[in-house]
Amino acid sequence: MKIISLNENFEESLKLAIEVLNKGGLIIYPTETCYGAGVDATNSEAVSVLLDYKNRPAGKAISVAVSSRERAEDLIEIPKESEYIFEKFLPGPLTVVGKSKSKVDERLESEKKTLGIRISSNLFFLKLCQEYGKPITSTSANISGERTPYKIDHILNTLTDKKKSLIDVIFDSGELAKNPPSTVVDISTSELKVYRSGGINPKWHRILSVISKSVEDTIKFGESFFQQVGKFSDAKLILLSGDLGAGKTHFVKGLAKGLGIECTIKSPTYNYYNEFDLGNGGKFYHLDAWRIESTKEIELLGIRDWFVNKENVIAIEWPSVISTLDSTFFDSTPYFFIMITNLGPSAREIRVYLSN
Repeated sequence: MKIISLNENFEESLKLAIEVLNKGGLIIYPTETCYGAGVDATNSEAVSVLLDYKNRPAGKAISVAVSSRERAEDLIEIPKESEYIFEKFLPGPLTVVGKSKSKVDERLESEKKTLGIRISSNLFFLKLCQEYGKPITSTSANISGERTPYKIDHILNTLTDKKKSLIDVIFDSGELAKNPPSTVVDISTSELKVYRSGGINPKWHRILSVISKSVEDTIKFGESFFQQVGKFSDAKLILLSGDLGAGKTHFVKGLAKGLGIECTIKSPTYNYYNEFDLGNGGKFYHLDAWRIESTKEIELLGIRDWFVNKENVIAIEWPSVISTLDSTFFDSTPYFFIMITNLGPSAREIRVYLSN
């Protein structure tokens, strides 16, 4: 078993991952939700290794990851009325379950012959899916029943030596954000069903999608944000999602500039939040929720109190940390949800959704 740091060996890691998958090996990789365990979904011997590793009960399906809607359509039936799901929400933390076309190992399918499809927004895993070309299993890297793995230690500390020997390579991207699992939607019947709530709400409305080619582009988009979204809603709560380094704080810098704030905006990771006077009776709150670990911390920070004054503008990075601890926390307040996807060294896709 090798452990490779993705921060230092990105391109080399892609080549190694493809080599291992081609040989029927098992890899551990990062996603936008947690660390995953992957094998070639069309290789029966490799799938057997995965099932042995996971202690997966018989009959319990395992999703597979691909790089695009076109690749997904090779594996499942996509009704015309469900195509919008791929357009609106993917890549991202969403699993789409459809009628399988039996192109992968049948043990990955459900008893109803359906198959779950993921298109990850994690840059490494998405590029791996693109370059490998065949479906890769997409299941959390923990043994069934163990904690969700956000760090490699979360995996290794629960494994026997025998289980460790089944892993060929671990691609370590450090500690991941404590995001909820993917939302699971079923498109295999005439009525869309949500089997599991997670990082995406299928009822959100996507109102904008832009490509940022630089940090400066992201800051400019933040600066003009309220001008662009004002026709859709007067919501003042903004939830920002994206991998580490995606550009969430750069967006907030532009947002603050657009609000007339001249102070330097820095990520408030270590003091949780910064606040700025807007001069109209309201304040601008910038919260980084990364370090919040309990509902008690949420209450002590007094975040709910910020929602009372309608002049307040609130930007929250890593909102999933809060919603994982309290799934209804944001339900009473309209908000914009911004998903920033890393497309490469400088390019980002910024999608803006509006809650119901």
